[in-house]
Amino acid sequence: MRAIGRFFKWLGLALLAAALAAGLYVGNTVYEELLASPWDRILGIRNQTADLAAVHRAERAYGWEPVEVTAGDGTVLAGTYIPRADRSHRTVILVHGLYSNRSMCLSLVPVYQQMDYNVLLIDLRGHGESGGRHTMWGMKETEDFSAWLDFLRAKDPAVRVGLHGFSLGAAMSILECGTDEGQDMIFCIADSAYADLMALGREKLYAWTGDDRLLLGVDVVDPFFQAAMFFHTGKLLSDITPLDAAERMRAPALFLHGAEDTLVPPDAAESLGRACASPEKKVLLFEGAGHAQEFGRNPDAYVQAVQEFVARR
Repeated sequence: MRAIGRFFKWLGLALLAAALAAGLYVGNTVYEELLASPWDRILGIRNQTADLAAVHRAERAYGWEPVEVTAGDGTVLAGTYIPRADRSHRTVILVHGLYSNRSMCLSLVPVYQQMDYNVLLIDLRGHGESGGRHTMWGMKETEDFSAWLDFLRAKDPAVRVGLHGFSLGAAMSILECGTDEGQDMIFCIADSAYADLMALGREKLYAWTGDDRLLLGVDVVDPFFQAAMFFHTGKLLSDITPLDAAERMRAPALFLHGAEDTLVPPDAAESLGRACASPEKKVLLFEGAGHAQEFGRNPDAYVQAVQEFVARR
């Protein structure tokens, strides 16, 4: 009987080890798929990441400075620095959306120049002229912001920095403002940010496949997925979830969103606004605007909202 008991004990341990190994394998596969999946097709958005003609024309026409920094992991990041002719200690970093590049933010350059801000346009990793094969969804981007902040401090040790991001760039801006370094930002403007990446991903995967069994599988694999993420990057889901970062924010925050946004529903902005720990925060929805279309639909109201908010800094 003892021999039989030992057999089943070791069999159980072997099965448990096999299950754990299988779970870790699947979790790592899901982690890799998060990075490599064709999110442009899944989300139904146009891939414009390589179209830099507009920003190159502007650099040539206005003498703007193409710049590069190197992130902590060796990835080279590209941007455009636009200083004020009359020296200013205030700079805004404009951050584009998924499958776009720094050209997306050109329309806001004169808005901030009128407020006496230097402007730094950046290409997120995996976009435009920056290195990397794809976005890391926040697993590396806060370190990338550190490289850009070092660049700005080298130009002006007294610089004060604000962030204004769109869609993915808005989410990355919120994540940055939730870090210790980001507590010193003079403002954070998040246009069309998602609140929870995995919740959004579940919704879009279901819409793409129509298979709710996939969602059950995602739930089962989640702890193994997070283990794989931590192994590769030292980050957990809570580290790349804007809703969690908002709870740590101290910078004044303005959450802008299109009321007709079907890619990232407008209740994301409302959730972020409620969670935000900043003593000064505001949520503003634009009627008739889809995803990141607020400026295009109502530029006067958009500029007024931004300038009034920034002017109080």
